[in-house]
Amino acid sequence: MDRRNTAGGDSGEVTWLSQAVAGRVTFFDQAETADGYVVLRWTTSQGGVGLAHSLHDGNGSVRAVVSALHRRHGSGLADRYACVVLAQSAPQTVHPYVPQLVAQDIVGGQGGQPDQYDTTWQQLAAVLGHPPPYWFAALRDRDAIASWRPGAPPAVVPACHVTNPVTALTELAADEPDGSPAAQLCWHLARQIRGRDHAAVTRHIGELHKNAADGGDGAHLVLGAVPTELRRAEDQELPEMVRRAGWLAITARRDQLAYRVADVAQRWGASRDWHTGASVTARPTVCQTAHEWTERLIGVDRSQAPTVLEKELLDPPSGREAEVLLHDPVTGVPALHRLGRPGDVHTYTLQRLPTHSRLAALILSDNACWIRTEDGTLWFAPEREDYGLGWGSSCTGSRTLAQLVERLLDDISAPAMEPHAPQPPQRLLELFRDAPRAGSTTYTRAQLRAACTG
Repeated sequence: MDRRNTAGGDSGEVTWLSQAVAGRVTFFDQAETADGYVVLRWTTSQGGVGLAHSLHDGNGSVRAVVSALHRRHGSGLADRYACVVLAQSAPQTVHPYVPQLVAQDIVGGQGGQPDQYDTTWQQLAAVLGHPPPYWFAALRDRDAIASWRPGAPPAVVPACHVTNPVTALTELAADEPDGSPAAQLCWHLARQIRGRDHAAVTRHIGELHKNAADGGDGAHLVLGAVPTELRRAEDQELPEMVRRAGWLAITARRDQLAYRVADVAQRWGASRDWHTGASVTARPTVCQTAHEWTERLIGVDRSQAPTVLEKELLDPPSGREAEVLLHDPVTGVPALHRLGRPGDVHTYTLQRLPTHSRLAALILSDNACWIRTEDGTLWFAPEREDYGLGWGSSCTGSRTLAQLVERLLDDISAPAMEPHAPQPPQRLLELFRDAPRAGSTTYTRAQLRAACTG
């Protein structure tokens, strides 16, 4: 249960901040780091006060800060801190932007366990004797926070949100040959991330200044940092062919730097340009089509580090002895058989089929959509991670499948479907809505073409 201090008006319970007397002797001590938090400490005649900022996300947890400080100081924590306050980002739905504060007293609370509670910048400023500093999550430079002193002007920091570090991108690009698609992609993504962070933090600073001018709680804090001026024009959009070629090279790599770049892509939404699409599971013991597909898979040498795509499949790891990593030589995509789940093979669809052979048949079997081309090759139907295929109902999946099949009949290498595509032919849509859910159903090219034109 959260406690609210008396300044918030939500509870009559007494907290350390509500008891601290303004005007007593207070001086700034120093900064310390603990498990991804930077804590600024003030000494007052009534005990120490810590103001923490998270270096791993925009909010963090005040309980996590206290636990980290306890591991650092042990039984001496209460002698060093009477109260710890954590600065948090304002909720996205709150305008204008005013950061929040959550506090926890080091002693007290029900059963001896301190409770956390909300407080205000005004109350914290009254206890400290001057406005405390705030660092936006896009400006949390560890050294800038640690070197802050009361009265210091805001540090000037390149805008980059703590959840989106671009170091891996710039390091990978620096090691690439000039003009390589991977380098172009990484530079572009790094600049895009920084540009958006700069725009967002600039907007939020403007909102905070307006709140302060109107006499809001933002009037009782100072900025610890402001963003560095951008000295370049906004990047033009990188051609899709370059983006996809860059990711094709990066996802085939086996090094830690490539893993970190892939992690940035996943968090930033850039993985939509990978050649792989949705996760999919095949059950060869119950589906003949899946069995045919698994027959072409080959084993992988586990003596070397996994590629980026293999690592994505292996996370979270369940133990090498419980997993068989496989490789599809036709698509170049990895597959994984977890021995604890007999018969199941996990892999990825492609976003485009790398073939010029025409669509010969569509196979719907065991909740999977398969494409057989005229050269006899079997493929999972192209599918984006966030825009799935389905059949047998009036839901979005049946419509998406109908849209895809109409497109693949004319161009087998067409991309997976995206939102806002044109409506498919009604007869084709009805064909998939009425398709049996049990067993396996095959539609020939002629049947599909007739449903498109009938």
